[in-house]
Amino acid sequence: MGWKGLLVVGAVLLLGAGYALAEVITIDKEPLQLVELRKVYEAELKTAATPDDLAKVQEEYEQAKKNLAKADGYTQKLSTLEEAKKKEIEAINAKYLKEQEKVDVATRKGVDEKYEKKIVELKNRSVAKASNSYQGKLEKLEKELVGKNDLAGALVVQYERKKLSGAPAVSALPAAVSPAAPVVAAASSSAAPGAKGNQVHVNSTRGLAGAEGNTSNNIYTFMLDRIGGQAKLVFYGYGNRSGNTYGRVYLAAPDGNRTEVARWRPDLLKGPKASDFKVYTDVQAISADISNQVKQPGQYRVEFQYTDGDEALNIYRVEIQSL
Repeated sequence: MGWKGLLVVGAVLLLGAGYALAEVITIDKEPLQLVELRKVYEAELKTAATPDDLAKVQEEYEQAKKNLAKADGYTQKLSTLEEAKKKEIEAINAKYLKEQEKVDVATRKGVDEKYEKKIVELKNRSVAKASNSYQGKLEKLEKELVGKNDLAGALVVQYERKKLSGAPAVSALPAAVSPAAPVVAAASSSAAPGAKGNQVHVNSTRGLAGAEGNTSNNIYTFMLDRIGGQAKLVFYGYGNRSGNTYGRVYLAAPDGNRTEVARWRPDLLKGPKASDFKVYTDVQAISADISNQVKQPGQYRVEFQYTDGDEALNIYRVEIQSL
């Protein structure tokens, strides 16, 4: 700004203020205060923030908020916090695990007491205990009957007691006393002539030898009018669905002697299940030498007694071969 302009402005200001001056004011230098003010102003302009500067910083701020993990010291501080949190969690878990253990111990004690009582009750009325009690009563009854000279009754009780224990008892009983199963009508047999005077006595009546109350035609009678030097028992049988069955076979001779002559068990049995059975040759035969038991002509009885397993024995055919 020139001095002339400055002078005019100065005159206008004076006139505007309502003063009448006849002289002209000449300015030959700026006031020192103005010079200083201008210097300060010019210095401030050099460092003053523009709208672009503000926009740039605002953008940096928004980006910094998105990248907190990159901030100075953030990772270390976060790691410190995580470690502190971990320790606090471990302390809390330890506390509550200890409390949980107390609850578990108290609950388990109640469960133990409940089931220990049940187990004691079950043992007191277990099958073994009932069987032992029954055995003791049977033994006592047998002695009473012997004391009363009721030998037939004593033999029946003895058989019942030995049957319960699983020991073979029939050999100790006379043939006339046969409580092994309900009396079953034995099917008659027919003799088929063999070579050189041999006889094969065959009975093809279907029989069933199972647990008590599950028997039918399990006693087979054969009339041998003459005997040879050797004799053999052959029978064919299998379970309803499998060969999981066990039992004994007895031969009662005309002289009353009753002897176990054979047994059946799963590894000796092969054949189809009962619903698929067609002919006896589908079933594997089981044979036994009975030469020592067949010593004289007369009536012989073959008796099948089931002892164990999931299946009763289906008896398809029984033979006594006199050779």
